[in-house]
Amino acid sequence: MKTSQSLHVLPDSAWSWVICFGNVLASFSSLGIYRCLGVFYPAVMSEFNVNYAEVSLVSGLFTGSMSFGSLFLVLVKWVGLRKIGMGTNLLLSISVFVASQSTSITMFVVTCGALCGFCGGLSVSLIFLSISIYYNKHRSKAAGLTTAGLSVGGLVAAPTLSALVGEYGWRGAMLITSAVTLHACVGAALYRPVARADSEANTDATDDVSLTKTPTSDKSAWSARIKAVFDYTLFSRPVYVFAFVSSMTYWSAMVGTTFLIIPLGMESMGLDRTAASILLACQSAGDLVGRVMGGLIGDCRGVNNSILLGVTTTLGTVSTYVITFSGNYALQCVLAFVLGVTYAPFGSLFVGLYTEVFGPEKMTHALSYEGFVSTILTLPMTYLLGIIIDTTGEVLIAYYVCGVFMALTSTSIYIIYILQGRNAMAISHVRNVTAQSVENG
Repeated sequence: MKTSQSLHVLPDSAWSWVICFGNVLASFSSLGIYRCLGVFYPAVMSEFNVNYAEVSLVSGLFTGSMSFGSLFLVLVKWVGLRKIGMGTNLLLSISVFVASQSTSITMFVVTCGALCGFCGGLSVSLIFLSISIYYNKHRSKAAGLTTAGLSVGGLVAAPTLSALVGEYGWRGAMLITSAVTLHACVGAALYRPVARADSEANTDATDDVSLTKTPTSDKSAWSARIKAVFDYTLFSRPVYVFAFVSSMTYWSAMVGTTFLIIPLGMESMGLDRTAASILLACQSAGDLVGRVMGGLIGDCRGVNNSILLGVTTTLGTVSTYVITFSGNYALQCVLAFVLGVTYAPFGSLFVGLYTEVFGPEKMTHALSYEGFVSTILTLPMTYLLGIIIDTTGEVLIAYYVCGVFMALTSTSIYIIYILQGRNAMAISHVRNVTAQSVENG
């Protein structure tokens, strides 16, 4: 007899918050630092004598490769959350080490972009999945605190990496980054076995999160596995289609603004590398505040995640344009902070929205498919930003394009809100008709 395993939502417990701490550590070590890849670009461009379009492939391929990593999320049902998490983060650290030894821009793009992106995509998908499994009541809070690790990574790493590049060169700085990344394995190791509260038959603790063993015959094993891995019914739901669009355009804007804020500060605002890195640190500080606030507000009773997402993404669009009109450095730092605050809540609120709409079982497939398509389509968009800079010679124009991406994100979120309202009305109508039929019958 072969077995497949089903994920179940576990009640909030003290260990859930230990896992939240581990997720913060993992998100800081695995992805938080990589938000600051722009710190390395000037030195890499100088050593390999390449332009913006070529070096932008690193950020684009990193984001695009995250999509392939997220597809492997479905293996959790057979391998286990802990094993995949620790192995993924170990491979990520090795990839950064190899990238530091690059002898050409191609090798740098493949290792720092493709390999790191693949591992990073799977790592962040595992983090979000663990939130949906270990939390029920405080899911948005946990998502906000967990993704805060990304913000802390940017806040601390941007000026630190800038100093390390100046002291040890970009290769030495990447070696140190490789060592720090290993700490993400500790966070993944905290996904310990947790027994379910009920006493259903065929239930036992595995080497990982609580999974219920469901026996299947040899004859139907492959058919059952294919259906478990590829659930195409999600694509028949308009809400999911617009979720795809909003995620794709959001990540294009997020990656673009993070990648461009240092070149924007150095070329359009006349700042040196250290001052421009502080802009990124201010954006990351705002990102931290926004993620935590988004998680806290998202768990409040009566709050609609779709409306809150629409408002924050709209403010993010405005912030993207406003920061380019300031000529005062102190004001630019404040505006960078505001930019981070308005962009940040998307991640934590989006997880809550997905869980509410699709449930824990569909959550795995929803995250995998959405992560695959949205991030792989981010690759050509990021490359487009590099071409715009090389063609026009203006970083500012490419930055404005990021504002357009964010505007499309907010539009898609508002459409999701409208569709959810119509679905709720339809369900309410069916219930009323059913109740009336029972009364008359």
